[in-house]
Amino acid sequence: MKQILSCYSGIMDVIEKILRCLIGIAMAVMVAVIFYQVVLRYVFNNSNIWSEELARYLMCYVVLFGAAIAIRKGSHLQVDFLINMLPERARSLAVIACTIAGDAFLVFFFIHGISLVQGTFKSISSGTGIPMAYAYMCLPIGAVLMVMASIEVILKEADSFIESGKEKKR
Repeated sequence: MKQILSCYSGIMDVIEKILRCLIGIAMAVMVAVIFYQVVLRYVFNNSNIWSEELARYLMCYVVLFGAAIAIRKGSHLQVDFLINMLPERARSLAVIACTIAGDAFLVFFFIHGISLVQGTFKSISSGTGIPMAYAYMCLPIGAVLMVMASIEVILKEADSFIESGKEKKR
């Protein structure tokens, strides 16, 4: 179990580094585009339609990529009070059960995200001129990344459950 967890965590480390880089780039582009839009609107009394749209689409990607990292780090909102009251083995089982329930939602999220992407390839964004499918693609991509992060959480909790069982036998 430890070897599988170690290998999977290594893969997730690489994915997280890539995600952090993409988030940084997207945030920098969003700041530049919004700054450009503000200057254009308030200094030159003019505006464009693509900048707000681009910032909105980038924000969706940033949120979903960040959510995957948050799942991996255990940073999502949760009721720790109840979970921390449980013994170690029961806590591991509760976290595994909650993570699996979250994954069930993410599978639903993925399926409907794919159908949304498929249905919007012919719809063109009025501001940026790109197919809306590229904007909606953040949904299935984010769902897959969050499920991958959840799998690591489940593996870690299963390992903790097994280890705590070994300690009880001693």
